[in-house]
This record gives sequence, structure tokens and C-alpha cells, in this order.
Amino acid sequence: MSLKTFFLLIFAGSLYAFGFPNIISSSLLITPIISLTLFFGILFKEHRFKRLVLMTLVFSLGFNLTGYYWIANTIQEFGGIPYPLAILINALFSLIVMPYLWPVVTMIYFLNKKRALIINSGLKTFSLAIIFTLFEYYTPQQFDSFLGNPWIVFSKYLSFASIGGVSIYSFFSFLLIFEILGFFETKKISKFNFSLVLGFIILNPILAKDKYSEGLKDFNIRVVQGNISNFLKVESETGALATSSQVINRYKELSTRPYNDAFQVDLIIWPETAYPFSITPEDKLQDTLIPLAFNEVVQFTKADLLVGGYESKHNRNLYMSDYNTAFHITKDSKIANTYNKKVLIPFGETLPFGNFNKNLSPYFSNISFFAKGEKFTVFNFNKNVNAIATICYEILKPDYIREYLNSIDSKVDLMINLTNDSWYGKTMEPYQHLFLSKWRAIEFDIPIIRSTNTGVTSVIYRNGTESARTQLYKAQNLDLKLKLAPRRATLYQRYGISLIYLIFIFGLTFHYLRLKLKHEK
Repeated sequence: MSLKTFFLLIFAGSLYAFGFPNIISSSLLITPIISLTLFFGILFKEHRFKRLVLMTLVFSLGFNLTGYYWIANTIQEFGGIPYPLAILINALFSLIVMPYLWPVVTMIYFLNKKRALIINSGLKTFSLAIIFTLFEYYTPQQFDSFLGNPWIVFSKYLSFASIGGVSIYSFFSFLLIFEILGFFETKKISKFNFSLVLGFIILNPILAKDKYSEGLKDFNIRVVQGNISNFLKVESETGALATSSQVINRYKELSTRPYNDAFQVDLIIWPETAYPFSITPEDKLQDTLIPLAFNEVVQFTKADLLVGGYESKHNRNLYMSDYNTAFHITKDSKIANTYNKKVLIPFGETLPFGNFNKNLSPYFSNISFFAKGEKFTVFNFNKNVNAIATICYEILKPDYIREYLNSIDSKVDLMINLTNDSWYGKTMEPYQHLFLSKWRAIEFDIPIIRSTNTGVTSVIYRNGTESARTQLYKAQNLDLKLKLAPRRATLYQRYGISLIYLIFIFGLTFHYLRLKLKHEK
């Protein structure tokens, strides 16, 4: 690989990262399309497997160090290792930063070997767009980096999100990329494919409309951003009286601050693992003795309280002794319900080694090793508002949210996401997390309250727009008067990406019949 190709691939990888929140802007929508056009244009001309692998690594390195540079900050903060070494470890993440590229590379190699990758027809571009979309969707990812994600900058106009999710936007982006590559190859484009892309872009804003003008329900929230530093948080969880009192008193003080404009709060929310000690609910949650701090807050405010904390499993050992939990405290000082986190983060809350984790846990003291939750919970708050809760990165998993919503009988008014992004420092990670979370609002037609420890705390409305935000690394409240409208299950909630297959079948059938007719003539 020449030096010119090396730097071009690094540049292409960096361009992909600029489609997500970055130091320049919230998102440059077109850069991922330019990025993959350059990348695939280079790969499609390479026949040697080792070169293909090396080129993919270089591209991934550019994307990783530009978009996920904050991993080094996390490793330094979490592991206490020198920053240069943390950067080297960060670079290793390039192996899995875009995991769907590895089956793609293998496919490219075999197609090139048979000289079958010359893009000289609309059928080939359409077929490649299908294959790459499916690789992207079905390959497990640690952090989402779908090609369709940057479309969220036009969230108010993404009418097809509730039908096909982010993947339908990935598909049309891939189709555009391969049509561009095909044009450079043959100086021709498929009028049918181009018309599909153009029609898709035009129909999104045309079909967008405000459907929720009736049946609105008032619901007032106070989201508390404690801004607890990592050092203070970890120290308080050891039981140190001074630090634990400081953490608890800060949340109490923020929760009980006077309201403005006769604002009567219905629900107060604390972020993920805000309360530093384990709580052990009994079989009857209503009979559990709640911490004094919770009692003081609900008695003073006459509001419900949703708190991120730890639920003990009654077997006090280092391995899987606690759940990462959301607790609902009613205004009459009872624990009404709990939700235990089900999707645990590899290398942060668990290890991906199954039963071997128990033997490995003594050697990885910085990993929490939470127990995995077993149930889906619906919280019923004041004014008969029903909500589901997700914790941290669970909100980035659309299939998990589908499973959650489809497994419950109650009608849900909103989703609450409890998060602690403090480990990532003053980087772009909190903005990227928020950016990707917006997809769940428009896919499932549901407002989302994001409660974070250090920011960004805000409400994402059903059309993907956002309320006022809190500032990063500032202790403050977000007080909002919400208008909640009745919602129904979206097509995407019911069927996932299944409806996209109708587009696949329609396009392939059209191209097949066209080629058959041409052959007959």
C-alpha cells in the first residue's frame, strides 16, 4: 500500500466520523457518504486479501481516532494508566469499531477473485446496497455507527423512521454510494435506482406532519443533574461518610429547590447510579424501608421520584452481587417498582466470556460485574403516566427497545433513560450518545427523558427535536412542562426492518424483469 493510499484511507475514515457530533459541528450529513465512496472505490480495485484487511484497518483507525478518541480518556480515567498507552489501547478498538466491514471485506475478496465486482448495472448496485445494509444491521456492534445515523439532523422530516428505522436510511445511502461508483465505472446511472433515492428524499418531508393535537396530558418533570465527579462517586460508594453525605446532600438540595412560575412537579428524576449505596427491596416492594434522603425529597415536593441506584441480590460477594437499577419512590414514601438493567456493557459492567467471567472477576477489579435484569418494567407515575426505563447504552439498541415495548400490555407515554457519561471526560461522547438516542424517539414515536450525571440532560420529543439542555459538568435542574399525547405502536415497533424487505423484493423484481425484457428483445 502506497503512502498516498494510506493517507487517503485515514482521511476517508475521519470523514465518516464527521457525520456524528464532532469538534466542528453536530453532524456533517454528507461526509459518511463521501467517506464510503472513497473507501469502497479503493477496495473494489484490490484483489489481495491481506491488502484488503490492511486497508480496512487503516480506514477504521481514521474513524476510530477521530470519532472515538474519547475512549483513551476513559481508559486513562478508569484504568489509571498513562495517556500515551491509553491512546495505543484506543487504537486497538479499530479492530471492532465497524465490525460489519469484516464480512464485507471477505465478500469483496471473493467477488474480486471471480471478477464479479465490476459495477455495470442497476441490479448490481441495488443488490450491493441490500447486502451491505443487512451486514450493517445484523453484525453486533459495541457502539452504533450506522451509515443512516447522520440523517437524524433532519429528524422532523424523517417520515420513514417509524416504518424501517435507521436501516432504511442506511439502505438508500448505500444505494447512492454504489450508483456513484457505478457512474465512475461506466459513465452511466440506473434511472430506476436514482429515482428511488430521489423519491425517498422528497417523500420524507412531504409525509411529515404533526399528528398530535388532541388528548394532550400535562406532566411536569424535574431532572436533576448532580455533576458528581468520578473520584467523588467511587469514594462515596465505598461507604466513606464525608463523600457519601456530600453526594446525597447535593441531590437532595437540587431536588428541593424552589420552583418558578407556580410550577408543581409530578416527577423528579436522578440519573444512573446516583444513590451510592445498595438498596434491598423485599418480596413486597411497598414494605421496603426506603433511605431517609428519598423520604425527605418526596415529602417536601409531593412528587414521585425515579432514582438510579443499586439493588442487592442478597448474596454479598464481588461477582454479580448487585443490579444496576431504577427505583420508583412514590410520593407516600414507598418503593412502587424497580427496573434492573438487562443490556450490560462489555468490559465495563461484564466480560463477554460467559461462565468464565466468575473466574476472571477477581483479576478485573475495575469492572462492575452487575447481575443481568430479568424483567421488563412499566412505571406508573402521578397523573396515571406510564413510562419505561432504559439505563445508559440500552437506548442505543433498537431491537431491545422493540422487545421491551412489545412485551408489555400497558400503553406507554414516555421513555426515561438514566445515564452516567462522566467517565468520558469533556469530550464529544455525551453529545454522540444523545445524537444516537434521538433515533429511538422517531422510530417508536415516543418522547425520551434523558437524565445524566454530568450532562447532556434534556428531553427528546417524538419528532426527534429537543428541549432546552443542561450544560456539561454543571450541577443544575431541568424543569419542564411536558404535553404527552396518546401513542400507538409504530410499524417499526411491530415488524422491525421486515418492511424494508418489501423494497428489496420490489427493486430486485423490477431489475430482473427489465433485464429479462432486454434479453428477449
